[in-house]
Amino acid sequence: MAERTTRQSNIELLRIFAALGVVILHYNNTSLGGGFAFVEITSINELIMVIFESVFMCVVNIYVLISGFFLKSSTKIDLLKPVKLFSMFVVFELLAYLIKELPKGEPFTVKTFMGYFSPSYWFVFVYIALYLLSPFISLMWNHMGKGGKKALLIVLIALFSVYPFAWDVVSNMTKYTFWNAPSANGLMQGISTISLFGSDRGYTLVNFIVMYVIGLYIRDKADEGKKAKPFTVLIFLIINTELIIAWTYADYFITGYALPSTICWSYENPLIILEAVLFFLFFSNLKIKDSKVINTLATAAFPTYLIHINLLEYLQIEKFVRSGPVIMTLHMLGCMAGMFLISFVIYKAYDLLTKPLFKAVSKKWQKCRYIVAGKE
Repeated sequence: MAERTTRQSNIELLRIFAALGVVILHYNNTSLGGGFAFVEITSINELIMVIFESVFMCVVNIYVLISGFFLKSSTKIDLLKPVKLFSMFVVFELLAYLIKELPKGEPFTVKTFMGYFSPSYWFVFVYIALYLLSPFISLMWNHMGKGGKKALLIVLIALFSVYPFAWDVVSNMTKYTFWNAPSANGLMQGISTISLFGSDRGYTLVNFIVMYVIGLYIRDKADEGKKAKPFTVLIFLIINTELIIAWTYADYFITGYALPSTICWSYENPLIILEAVLFFLFFSNLKIKDSKVINTLATAAFPTYLIHINLLEYLQIEKFVRSGPVIMTLHMLGCMAGMFLISFVIYKAYDLLTKPLFKAVSKKWQKCRYIVAGKE
């Protein structure tokens, strides 16, 4: 829902990259695609999956950062936008439920029905909450001086990234985790600055606000004409990713936890946040001519997140992660592209059918539709 008058194809390409990355994260996820649950431990295939996971773990942060970058000047939000987004979410999941569950002929259960709406789609609810807050955050930011902005950014990262993540690392190393705190006599409860039970691995509005403000800061620098050299950014990006991979394996060998449980792959990890920033700087400084193809494909970035989860069970992931490294890698890449293109087609059909409806709603709904943070 990032508001912009013209699309920048380099940023739209980044949005496509982020959507593809989400597919990989869920391909690997032990509860969704099951990749890490099926792969042989310490195999080459597992290493390949760790590399993919480490590269794409920042994609949710990227999506939010992009919003901050483009919503910097916005002091008014249109409530129709989150309504449209939430409507698309509900329609897609209702259709998935009807198509997949009705043929089974089993009795209706709330647990099965709600399983199509949560918890995998936590992002939808948290992102809408951020969007509703965005004009107030942007207004506050735009009224601050350079020194105040820099101080705020440092405080946010220190309080809601570095500090809580440090305690997550301590809890992970000592195994007095926030998750089983009651059995550990509550030794770790109440220490984090994010919640009673720790940082929730960054699955929070707090982390979204941090990424949004980082997007505002980067936009300020862009408006000042400051640019990063793509090659230099790429070098830092490679080093940062190598550190994430090394930390992942160090965590595994020190704690004995399974690789997917590594604390390193938390959204509030400073390295994951830095990775998102580096990817954004790399793509935003690429010289790409305006591309209608890229801009059109990018409209399916968010729908891909909504649609692909319901298709993972048909990808035969268990079979391919137990095959050779080359075959598995090609399967992963094919699934990324395939899920995106399928989502693009489904979204275009949905958009074609619902556009007249939302156009009519837009004409009729004028009162109480806009939230204005500043003077108009």
